[in-house]
Amino acid sequence: MADAVVDALLGVLGLLRVVAALVLVFVLPGLLLVNVLYPRRGELDREYDALYRLTLGIVLSIAVTVLWGFFLNSLGVQPGGVTGYVQAPEIAEGLIGLSVLFFVLGWWRGAYPWMARVHPSLARVPKAGPESLLTDEEKDHRVRMKLEELAESRERLRRTIKDYERRMQLQSSDARSHYEARRDAARAELRRVETELRKLEEERATELYG
Repeated sequence: MADAVVDALLGVLGLLRVVAALVLVFVLPGLLLVNVLYPRRGELDREYDALYRLTLGIVLSIAVTVLWGFFLNSLGVQPGGVTGYVQAPEIAEGLIGLSVLFFVLGWWRGAYPWMARVHPSLARVPKAGPESLLTDEEKDHRVRMKLEELAESRERLRRTIKDYERRMQLQSSDARSHYEARRDAARAELRRVETELRKLEEERATELYG
């Protein structure tokens, strides 16, 4: 009975290894590379973008695997200094490393806006492109990031104005005039930021609630 359970577990593990190997060779590196090249959703095709990405990802995965194998074989060195053809473990390690590299590059180009849910500091969005290529999620993410940026600017300007007013009370008349001018400039900038912030909030509320 115990032997049968062990054999079954080994069989399942073997099947999982085969599936993982197929995904690593035929899907993962190419799909991640597609996200590096085309970080915006809908950039390949507005309606069938996922299908285009998967198809192109499979083709690129095969190309990456072949090129990586050729590269390793051109080195002609196995672990331990043995000369000969590179074996599967070395190819798998290289594909995993390339996949990690492609993922990082894709994140840097803004291909994974969902990373912001993991931590706000991981938020990245694609560079500005045609508005029609952006998904609703990406548009909303851009607006939220802009709102956060404006809110931070508003708080910073408020603190700056309070600091200038405090300095005005402690300085001579000449220095007071200097800080008064800077305070007035900060107030003007604050009004501009608040106007832009209010406009964005109204636009977002209209899009969300009609």
